[in-house]
Order: sequence, then C-alpha cells, then structure tokens
Amino acid sequence: MYGRERALELRERYPHASEIMALYVALTRVWESAPPRAPLEWAGKNLLPRVMSATVTSGPPPLAEAMRTAEPGDGPGLLAAWLADEELTPVERYLARATMRVVPLEPGKGGAAGRCPECGGPPQVSFRQASDDPLVSARRMLACAKCPHEWNFSATTCPACGESAKRTVHAEPAAGPARVGRKAPGEASVFPHLRAESCESCHRYLIDVDLGRDPRAVPQVDELAAVPIDLHLADQGYTKITPNLMGF
Repeated sequence: MYGRERALELRERYPHASEIMALYVALTRVWESAPPRAPLEWAGKNLLPRVMSATVTSGPPPLAEAMRTAEPGDGPGLLAAWLADEELTPVERYLARATMRVVPLEPGKGGAAGRCPECGGPPQVSFRQASDDPLVSARRMLACAKCPHEWNFSATTCPACGESAKRTVHAEPAAGPARVGRKAPGEASVFPHLRAESCESCHRYLIDVDLGRDPRAVPQVDELAAVPIDLHLADQGYTKITPNLMGF
C-alpha cells in the first residue's frame, strides 16, 4: 500500500539512499498499524510517538539522535500547525508529515493554480504514465505533499508560479557521479527514469518520474532516492517546491 517493496528494492539499488529507504520501510509498518481513516486527534496522541520510536530505531543517525532528544509535546497541535502552513522546524515538519500519512484531509480547500484540488497542498512530485502512442506525450500528473490525491497538470506550466514555456528539463547533471535521464553513448544512467523539471522564472523545481521507463516505480518513494539530483539542482540555484518527507 505504501510502497514498502519498492523501498526495499531501491535500498539495494542505490547505496546512497539505503538509510532513507530503511527508515521508510520502518514507517510503513507504523502506518499499517493505524486504524482506517485515523482521526487527527488520535494520530497526534498515538501514532506520532510510534513514528518517533521507529525513527530512533531505523533512521539515519542525525535524525535518530534528534528524535532521542525531542519531546512529543502537543501532538495534535503540531499536526494542526502543519496543516495550517505554520512555520515548523525540520524535525517538527518530518514528524507531522510522517504521522499525517494515514490521516485523511477534508476536501474543498483547493483551487489555487498548481495546488492540490482536494486539500490545497503543494505538489511533491511529478510523474508520467507510459503512453500507448509513441507520438503522443504521456499525461503529466502531480502528487500532493499533504494528502494522497493526484491530479492532471499541464506539462508546460510551472506549478509554483504558473509561468509557461520557461521550463528546463535537467536530464543530465553537468558534473558529479549521478547521471540522470537518458545515458550518453557508452555511459550507464544511474537514474534512467528520474529527472528534474525547473522553472526559469521562479527557480523552483520538481522531481519527475517516468513510469514508462520504469513501470515498477512508486513516485513518492522513488523521489526520496533522488538526493543527488536535489543536490545538483541546489548547486545550480534552484529550490524544490516543497521538501520531501526526509527534508530534501
């Protein structure tokens, strides 16, 4: 349900993401322990401490140490603050997002261009299904960072600022060990199904997952493995529309 098998696969494929994927696998067990449609109050009081415990046990050392010294405090209040887009520390944001994965959000807050039509949250990742017609581009979909909703969105429009025709596709970093997208002659591609799409107007970007190149991909999981792409885009002066669950 949450892409555990894909996370296990990527943990073996990408050594740089092994710690991230190990934590993600641990979190899937926490999420699966929650009742269907867990209410926010229950999640803040019961699920958030389980997220903290799983992170101490399975998280990367810096995050695990942060959990050891963190106090749960007002769990429901923290979740409400995240939903209200209040300023949170990176650790608070991680706890809120990891806990809210199983909390349904009330629809009806969407409407702004580039935001989730259901809850109004920002997009986390862009992805494309395989096209049956090689002459027709696959539809571009966006996945929400706050709720499970996915929606169709223009392939030429920036979700952050709404500008069109100012998109840059970063299919191959200029330097570094990662090679993104189609490989050069004689060169293997580390991420054949991943690329970054940036806007030259606002300098924001999203990771894009091509399911035609890897049908087994789970966009929200594969996006977590794209750390080298994120670092490359940061070096080029771009900012992701919203950091992912792990803060990248």
